[in-house]
Amino acid sequence: MLARMLRPALALAAVLAASACSATPPAGALEVQTGSRSESLAAARLAELPQIEVAVGDKRYAGPRLREALLAAGVASGVDVEVIAADGYKQTVSAATVGRDDVIVALGLPPDEGPLRLIVPGSPGLSIRQVIAARAVPAAVP
Repeated sequence: MLARMLRPALALAAVLAASACSATPPAGALEVQTGSRSESLAAARLAELPQIEVAVGDKRYAGPRLREALLAAGVASGVDVEVIAADGYKQTVSAATVGRDDVIVALGLPPDEGPLRLIVPGSPGLSIRQVIAARAVPAAVP
């Protein structure tokens, strides 16, 4: 009798334990455009790239380097990149900045910041929230 009463509780405990152990993939996707080609990098794919952590003020962000995300989508190095936010805001990031080691696509952020955010330490105007796309453009000639 006791075993029959405990069976539903044990089943529920097993389900809860299994869901707690399974990793939830990060949300969002980065649409990378170059010329006539476009590729969507899901946040789960971005999470598979080497991750680094950077600090901006008292906050810490983690994600792949922007240049590595672009390379994963087939974008050659040495190009400027126009980064586009969900609200239509756009900002062009120079090839030199794209190549920096501390410029990342931060993952796993709350909706008001992400789920994807471009982080450029030392350049708050380039740290763009709610990033949805990156378009490669020819590098500007200095």
